[in-house]
Formats: sequence, structure tokens, C-alpha cells
Amino acid sequence: MKIKKLILTVIVLTVGLFSGTALAQAASTAEAPTYKAISSLKTVNYYTKMRPSGHNYGLYKSGGWKTSETNVSKIGASLTYKNKTIHITREEKTVDGTWLKFTYNHTYTAWVHQNATVKSYRYLNVPLIAQRPELPTGCEITAVTMMLKYAGANVNKTMLANQMPRSRNPDKGFVGIPYSKTGWYIYPKGLMKIVKKYAGSSVNMTGSSFNQIKAKINQGRAVVVWVGGVDGFVNHALTVRGYSSTRVYYNDSWTKKKTSMTITSLHNHRKKDAYRALSY
Repeated sequence: MKIKKLILTVIVLTVGLFSGTALAQAASTAEAPTYKAISSLKTVNYYTKMRPSGHNYGLYKSGGWKTSETNVSKIGASLTYKNKTIHITREEKTVDGTWLKFTYNHTYTAWVHQNATVKSYRYLNVPLIAQRPELPTGCEITAVTMMLKYAGANVNKTMLANQMPRSRNPDKGFVGIPYSKTGWYIYPKGLMKIVKKYAGSSVNMTGSSFNQIKAKINQGRAVVVWVGGVDGFVNHALTVRGYSSTRVYYNDSWTKKKTSMTITSLHNHRKKDAYRALSY
């Protein structure tokens, strides 16, 4: 009888143990949080602005909302940085849309939904290089140097000026000597090989619309445009680095300034030099 009772007790305890384990596992499964899947994540490098008004989007520590345990609760709000310029370094896509990793003033970093930013405003931090004094007529090769340096190429303006072909035909090479005040110009076709050598590709964007130039900026690539009537020159070259809804932002090698003009003005100046443009 005692043996039977002992066996019965063991059976009851065993069943209870397995039942308890099963219940614990079921409870654990039921309580496990579900996070939003990340469909893509890429490194980017551009600047934009936080929207000045509208919905006050949450800011998150290490990714989009509910993509991990640390991103369930917000750590801030977008309107805290309204109208402020922010540096975007990551783009992450989830079912909710695109999330951006941003840094403000080199100190504060968080993630915010793309809808919290001004989508019509973007610029690239293209380095500014003066063509003078070495290249008084070398605006095109200096503009290309700025574009290539932003692309990561280890180049400088005189190095590229020495490699630039010379020709009486500006589609094949520079007409004259860029080190001289009597030098002339070179067109995109004459610079295609140099750009491809250092950027891995080259695109003659002559005839392109401003929307096509914007698309290049959105890809993180600056664009060199040929213009007439800027800085008092019949023809000149600028490095376009960004845009807003009404303006275009560019580097001017002659004045050594990062500046801007209206999109309409750029169109008129480009028209005077056959809408020539070059990128990669």
C-alpha cells in the first residue's frame, strides 16, 4: 500500500511539473513582444531640416518605433528641433515607412520618421575649393574636383588640371591653359574619362532638367553645371550640392563661397550654356 501511494505521489508531482512547465512556456510565448521588421537599412550622408509645425513625431533611441525593445518608448519629440538643420546618416524602412537616424549640432542623435522632416530641402556637405590663384580659368576642373572629393576620391585641383586633356575642341579637352588668364573652357564630354577614373562612373547630364539634378542629389551625388552670366563670365561651372522648394545650393570656385540662387535663375543661366552638366 505504501509503495502504491509513493508511486501515485511521484506521478502527481511529475504531471504537475510538466503542466507547470507547459503553462510557463505558454505564458512566456504569450508575453513575448512583437517588433516591427526592418525591410532595409542603408548608410546615407545628407542634411535636411525638421518640420517647423504639424504632428509632433516621437524620437527613438536606436531605430524606428517598435523595431526593438529600446524603441518602444520615445526619448523626445520632433518639434523640439523645429526648423533646425539635421545631419542624416541612416535610412531604415519598416511597414510604417522610412525612419532616419539624425544628429543635431554634432551632439544629439536619435531616430525620427521621415515625415517629420522637410522633404523638399536637402543638401550635401561638398568641400569648398577656390580655383584661384593657381587656376584662373580652371573653374570646370575645380568644380569637378569638389564633386570627386565628396565622392571620396583622393584628388586635388592641380593634379586633375594636369591630367585634363587639351584640345581645340572643348568636347575633347580644355581649350588653352587653365593656369593662364587667357585660358578658355572644356565641356562635359572632355571630362568624362577623368570623372570615371576617380568616381567609377561618369554621366553626361547635358540637357537634364532640374528634377534630374535633384534625383542625383538624392542619390548622394553632386552635379557640376555649366552656366552663363554668373560672376561676370560668359561661361562658368558650379558644383550643385542641394536644393529647397525654390532655391538651388552650390559651391562657386571663383568666389570661394557656398551660396544659392533661385531655381528659376539657375535655369536661365544654364540656358546660356546649353544646359551642360556632369555627374557620376
